[in-house]
Amino acid sequence: MRRKWLFVIVSLCISMTVLTSVQTVSAAALTEDVKADAKRQKALQDSLKTWMKEARFNTNDKAKPNFARARAALRKAFANPYGQNNADVLLQAAATEYQCFQTERNKPAAGQKMDEQVIYTSTADGFSYYCKAYESFKHHAGSMSRKKEPSAKEYAMMQNNAYDLFRITKGFRATAGYYSSKSNWTKAYEIFDLACHAIDCELLTDLAASNPQVAADFEKFRTDSLRSALCYNRAIAAVMLGNHTLSIKELTAARNCGVETNRIYQQLCKEYLALNDSAGYIRTLQEGMTVLPEEPWFSQNLLNIYLSNSQHQAALDIIDQVIRVTPGNAKNIELKARLLDESDRDEEAEAAYLQALAIDSTLYVSHINLGRLYYNKATARENELIDQRRFDDVYDEVVPLYEAALPYYYHAYEMDVKRQDTSIPTAIRTILFKRFQSPKCPNAKELIKKYNEVSRAYGWRTL
Repeated sequence: MRRKWLFVIVSLCISMTVLTSVQTVSAAALTEDVKADAKRQKALQDSLKTWMKEARFNTNDKAKPNFARARAALRKAFANPYGQNNADVLLQAAATEYQCFQTERNKPAAGQKMDEQVIYTSTADGFSYYCKAYESFKHHAGSMSRKKEPSAKEYAMMQNNAYDLFRITKGFRATAGYYSSKSNWTKAYEIFDLACHAIDCELLTDLAASNPQVAADFEKFRTDSLRSALCYNRAIAAVMLGNHTLSIKELTAARNCGVETNRIYQQLCKEYLALNDSAGYIRTLQEGMTVLPEEPWFSQNLLNIYLSNSQHQAALDIIDQVIRVTPGNAKNIELKARLLDESDRDEEAEAAYLQALAIDSTLYVSHINLGRLYYNKATARENELIDQRRFDDVYDEVVPLYEAALPYYYHAYEMDVKRQDTSIPTAIRTILFKRFQSPKCPNAKELIKKYNEVSRAYGWRTL
């Protein structure tokens, strides 16, 4: 038993020794990892300082600034983990673009030609960097290479330089116009979007709040008319890009801006069609019809949709508005008559057909359908009299009803030059037969002659 316990004690001692050794090795490895990581972090920080130094040097070289090199250094600084969203790097990028803008703008004084593209690129990029840096410093949203927040003087410099870039480009309208003139719609959209947001950015509103002179000047850029124009032009730039989803987003935002409302709504409809979004298309047509009640484009297209889907009641619900905005359009009135006709509203249909023919007497469909309405009315009355066994009243009461249909069928007969509509000779022959077969008919021979004329015209058998 003593030997057994001795074995256990020896085994435990060996295990503890091994465990202690493993822990010692792990702690040493962890220490090495920490040291390696610290070394890597320091290398990254030193690298950031190097790229920032190069950017400053190439930007501030009064004799020969090299903005291309400065930008290349800044790209590497932004790619550095310590440079991402770094307010100081953003501020240096802004300073580089501002200095590039100033250098380019001063070229004409030295007899050199100014490059517009350089001017417009630098002003837009510089302004964006200033805004991001300003917000990062104020809200500590990004890291800073420095230990202290910028002084009031530095904040003022950011504000004044950014406002200089904003003002010199007329709130970036000139910049967007430049890219639009070059048909560079990607940049034009980007700059119009920048201009829309710039007028409300924190940097400029803070500057205006503390500087009455700037505030008065700045308000000129914030008028409703300028806001509307920017919103409209941003939408048009999106359309020109051919991006239907983006176009719908921007056109929707611009539809109530009060600029070219008709064009905006029509284009929005076309964008939904391009995406095969019928629900969006119909919804926009309906909204356009409400917003622009005097514009027939929306109601007419909506009407066409309802007709193609056989939604007659929905079509009837808007047909009066279509007619109201196109009062002299006989075909629209005829269309209303047809819809009423198909809804078995005969009296209303008859009035609408007559109204259409009063405007345009050449409407073939109105003649045919009016003739049919009168023919059916006569037939219905004839059947009633026969059911009542009032045979003597048929000629006196029913024939005049049939005769009311004849002028319209005769008009249709004259217009059907290709003799394709067999409903015409069928109706004419039936009406004439009912008339001349009666002993009371005073001009049977004349009617038989007309009967045979119509029959021969369609290749049918004569009497």
